[in-house]
Amino acid sequence: MDMGEVIALLLALQERPPRPKLKSFNEAVVEVMKSYPADGTHDYYWPRGSGWEGTTQDLVYAGRKIASGDPKRRCYCCGLTFEVFFKAYEKHCADRGAGFKIGTLDANDLHEFRLRWFGASSNGDRRKLCEEAVVSYRLGRRIERIEDARPGDFVQLWRRDGSGHSVIFVEWKVEGGKIAGITYWSTQKATKGIGVHTEKFGETKGVDRDQLHIVRVVPP
Repeated sequence: MDMGEVIALLLALQERPPRPKLKSFNEAVVEVMKSYPADGTHDYYWPRGSGWEGTTQDLVYAGRKIASGDPKRRCYCCGLTFEVFFKAYEKHCADRGAGFKIGTLDANDLHEFRLRWFGASSNGDRRKLCEEAVVSYRLGRRIERIEDARPGDFVQLWRRDGSGHSVIFVEWKVEGGKIAGITYWSTQKATKGIGVHTEKFGETKGVDRDQLHIVRVVPP
């Protein structure tokens, strides 16, 4: 290749449009969240003690149905956040031109992963739920400092009354320059199904700040 050809090649490379920046997994999560209507289409429903998966649609992975969608398109918190994780991972793979594969998980692994996400497995810490699933399968990391949370992180929160909730982080509620609560996306009675809601921290009631399990998915 002579000098003229080298210069022509360099000029061609300069004129080539830059490749679009690939979105982070958190950005994929937020995009999937925004695709759900917040008008009551997906009502909140939690039949305590049942084996219902709580997803709005069938989730099929490696030829196996991992969760069955509710005929009325209802959902509850763990089912919905797991569904968003599943769909965001599918989108993450598609954006990179890759086949849909969640880390190194096969269908059996993903079934156990879902049970841990729901706190229904006999393995792992049943208080951490989404964090337990993601970290134990090496698909991400725990966020140690709440100040480091970002939109699209998954959170298992616990309240002072012992109740819990599986949510996706949106932002912190700040009062007087201090973090006083959490704004999140999930499905709950307060929003009559899918929507954004805020809860405050408290010493005797509200969310227990010390019982926030925040995890960020970082695909290997």
